[in-house]
Amino acid sequence: MTNNIANLKTNAPTPVAVPAPADRKSSLLRTARRRRQSGELSLIEGAAVMAGAALLALVVYQGRSFVMDRIHAHQFKSEAQLFRSGIQDATSSDVDFSTETQQTLAKNHAFDSANSRVNTSTGALTGIFGGAVTAVPGTIASTDDAMIVTYPVPSTVCSLSIGAVAGAYAKVTVNGTTVYDPNTPFSGATAGTACASAGATASIGMYATHNN
Repeated sequence: MTNNIANLKTNAPTPVAVPAPADRKSSLLRTARRRRQSGELSLIEGAAVMAGAALLALVVYQGRSFVMDRIHAHQFKSEAQLFRSGIQDATSSDVDFSTETQQTLAKNHAFDSANSRVNTSTGALTGIFGGAVTAVPGTIASTDDAMIVTYPVPSTVCSLSIGAVAGAYAKVTVNGTTVYDPNTPFSGATAGTACASAGATASIGMYATHNN
């Protein structure tokens, strides 16, 4: 009987030690520190990170058009100025532009800056933003004293670049409105209204002469 009682005492389950509240708090803090050190985030922390990423993506998306508009405006201004120089170089021996065509200008390398967008055999020329660019003789003061390059651009690009274009050409029109010529001082307000007058696309007429 004594032996049985001894065996029961020996085989009895060992009591489980329940940590005191202070020990539990310390344990939780240690676990949190380990998670932070290992790069793990709590649900609240993860939600905050996701919200921040979403906000950043929204800012980037909204700012993208702002940046791209200015990049496109810079590209157009550069090409417009190169076209003017190309036309002047290709027609340097001409008295006026009466004998010039878009095809002859293309063959004489006036539009080489457009690279693959110009067909030197036919003279066909495509703008940076799509659409056909044309070049025909025109008049400012005397018959055929200019070559008119008509270029379709987005209206926003028009607004951002028209001032620089007016500084490079002897005369500039936008959607049929003269925004600059020898008798018309350039006005940003007038140009801005003209750029938006035909919707999303504006047609810019640039008059290149031998002197401008």
